[in-house]
Amino acid sequence: MILVIAGATCREAVRSRAFLGLLVIFVCGILLARLVGAISATDGNIVTTDLVFSLQSLIGVLVAVATGTALVHTEVRQHTLYTVLSRPMARWRFVLGKYLGLAAALALGQIAMLATGLAWLWATGAELHGWLLIGGLLTIVEVLVMAAVSLCWTALSSPLLAAVLGLATWAAGHAVSSLPGLIHHLDGCKQQAAIVLASLVPDLGRFAYRNDAVHRTPIEAVDLALAFAYGSLWIALLVAITVAVYRRKQL
Repeated sequence: MILVIAGATCREAVRSRAFLGLLVIFVCGILLARLVGAISATDGNIVTTDLVFSLQSLIGVLVAVATGTALVHTEVRQHTLYTVLSRPMARWRFVLGKYLGLAAALALGQIAMLATGLAWLWATGAELHGWLLIGGLLTIVEVLVMAAVSLCWTALSSPLLAAVLGLATWAAGHAVSSLPGLIHHLDGCKQQAAIVLASLVPDLGRFAYRNDAVHRTPIEAVDLALAFAYGSLWIALLVAITVAVYRRKQL
């Protein structure tokens, strides 16, 4: 049953206007990235590559938030959710199936964007190397974490508020990575409060290897494994919170 729900969710997400529309925006964005690279005062290929991978992250997060916050609410509005839950099926199976389906659709979209971006860079004469693939893979992990964030916020609020909170979490998650350099400016309870608040959001800076990849800065295998493990733990935690909310929620 989990795989059935995941398959249906994946097809629904891939066919959604938000998903397809944002992919079109990505293609338009990488075309313009070459123009920006051409008029830049520095190495145009490096600027273009940096913009392409930044767009992959930004568009991926927007797709995750747009589709993740609409999944369950669309089924409630169309009354298809009641048909599913009327069967003898635990709600955790429904939530897990929804997340797996969304994650599959987002992974496919990210792979398509990565392949398109690399093909465009190759066609425009930019140099390709293996570090770019690692940067793209870490971006996929970041997007999958944001999918879990969106699903969790959806369980706790309305679609619009969930989208706003999802984007706020994304911004806070990248701000957390700069906390170690700023924490010494705080003292006493302010420092402790900042540490506590920072622990409540995923540190998305752990997946922001894109700029380093463009400049061929090596990443240690241990750091790469820790990033994947960190993302997996946050996904498991957020899905568990979503399951706990839906178990108590009147649908």
